[in-house]
Amino acid sequence: MVNQKINKVAEVMKKAEELVMKEINGKPEDQLVVAAGLMAVTRNLYIQTLGPEEAQKVFEVMIDSFIIADEIYLEVGQNGKPTIH
Repeated sequence: MVNQKINKVAEVMKKAEELVMKEINGKPEDQLVVAAGLMAVTRNLYIQTLGPEEAQKVFEVMIDSFIIADEIYLEVGQNGKPTIH
């Protein structure tokens, strides 16, 4: 069951990244616009599934993970993607 969920997450990440690259289509100025669209969809899914209060907690944890990941990558000096998919 856990492996199925992990595989589903990886599959969705790959599909989302393909869509993002298609939408950006070589225009770096569209990167933040596309990211904003993805964030809005993600936010709506969390709110629909968990409710506003729990969704807020999820986003707080995500912010913490950004900070931790930045610290790790600065120390280790890696330049790749921060997530494996």
